Amino acid sequence: MPASASPSFVPRTASGATDGAEVDSLIALRRRIAAIGADGGVRALESGPPRLALGHATADRVLGGGLLRGALHEILPAEPGDMASAAGFALAITARLCLTGSGPKSWLWIRQDLAGLETGEPYGPGLAAFGLDPARLVIVATADAREALRAAEEGLGCAALGCVLLEPWGEARALDLTALRRLGLAAEQSGVTLLMLRSGIHQDGRQHGPGGAMTRWGVAAAPSIGLPAKGGLPGVGRPAFGATLLRNRQAGRLGDGGHWTLEWNGDEHLLTPPLALPTAPARARPVAPVDGPASPNEPIAEPGWTEVRRAG
Repeated sequence: MPASASPSFVPRTASGATDGAEVDSLIALRRRIAAIGADGGVRALESGPPRLALGHATADRVLGGGLLRGALHEILPAEPGDMASAAGFALAITARLCLTGSGPKSWLWIRQDLAGLETGEPYGPGLAAFGLDPARLVIVATADAREALRAAEEGLGCAALGCVLLEPWGEARALDLTALRRLGLAAEQSGVTLLMLRSGIHQDGRQHGPGGAMTRWGVAAAPSIGLPAKGGLPGVGRPAFGATLLRNRQAGRLGDGGHWTLEWNGDEHLLTPPLALPTAPARARPVAPVDGPASPNEPIAEPGWTEVRRAG
């Protein structure tokens, strides 16, 4: 019987070592397991589930090819002051989901009222900077987490959406394992990806809640690399994130976690490694004299430079 006919048939050489047929069999077996849905149904055995590549080769390799589409992914700030970075990371993935494939898609942002009061409301030009058209955004504000979960499940039933972004506040009791599994199943059935942005909590100093998400990310701010100056004005760097993969339950994964610095490339809509720019030669820093007037051989301090030296 050919090796490809049965995943359990693993041919070995005379020395007992496995050959390439074993690898093919294992890959085929993994694909069959990954094709089984949460409800026990079989999905397209001949191909794996669709994925969204982030743009960072190492991170995508650990994820097994990228984030699973039609699944739940959780994003939370590493520290209380990193909420803006976590939101930016979520918006970058949202842009990837809505702008790849068959043209731009609309998306749904469900926010608990307290999240808006504490962190601010969406800003149209800021969304546009990530490549997201504010006209394609539908915002739903809810009074509590239970209503937010209900709205998210309803939104996931619309296969025309590119993404559903759910933002509850804090450690709500309604966000239990049953509720998250229910949302994950709804996302799998429709093929719409669900991102859950956790406002009011952070990565450090807390017990991570139910593990219903395929991936869980802790996001912190990272320094941006300034782009080359234009017209005499300094260039503004791209948004950069220190992203830690805290949990990875995806089929076909090559690792359980990792940490990477990801930079949002708004032109290509990719989360890539930081842009490496050629560094300018270091400029000698002028020093002001301690006492008396400057001598002809001593550099004169330029405006804006301040340095303190001990006399003697």
